Amino acid sequence: MSGGRTSTGGCNDGAVSESRRALTVELAVEFNADARGCPIAVGCDASAPVDHHVIDDTCYVSCASSEDGTAVRHRQTHVDGECVCRIVASHGCCPSLQAAADGGLIVRTNPADRATLRAMIEELRGVADAVRIRSLVVDDGETATRSELVSLQTLTEIERETVERAILEGYYDRPRTVSFDDLATDMGITSSALSKRLASAEAKIMRSLFEDRD
Repeated sequence: MSGGRTSTGGCNDGAVSESRRALTVELAVEFNADARGCPIAVGCDASAPVDHHVIDDTCYVSCASSEDGTAVRHRQTHVDGECVCRIVASHGCCPSLQAAADGGLIVRTNPADRATLRAMIEELRGVADAVRIRSLVVDDGETATRSELVSLQTLTEIERETVERAILEGYYDRPRTVSFDDLATDMGITSSALSKRLASAEAKIMRSLFEDRD
């Protein structure tokens, strides 16, 4: 998958750690007008992947110009405190910025597992107004012959929030880390309401998967 390149500091001469990542998640991160959690989200309009590097306390950004596709915009901004890229990197992940516009970012990354994803999103919500899952790719190398893209873009807001909560709480983990009834209780809804929401959302996701194969 293509994406923006990120660097968050200098070189480290220590031992190299490598692991296989089965998850690829795309997050929509939204900010208010000042966007203190990300200097890139202020005045940046890029529908293509963004190259960015955080070195010490400076964020360097290069992206295609929205007015002229052949031109490249470059700028550097002081970073004060935590930001999206630093938070994602602190969870052992590389943030790849797919787009930046309208006070928001599309961030693609590869968390080690769903627990890491849950912790990352929780921390990102401390610097952003909203963080939601746009899509999730699960590549089960042992039992699957292909990875599956699970897009949440076709769901209603309630369906998306329900599926996202189920993913983050571990309802779709194997083995499950939360039961169906406990998930309903945590969400403050009846088991019947949760069943209807998940059934509707899962039907749409399955239709989307089969449509992508046609």
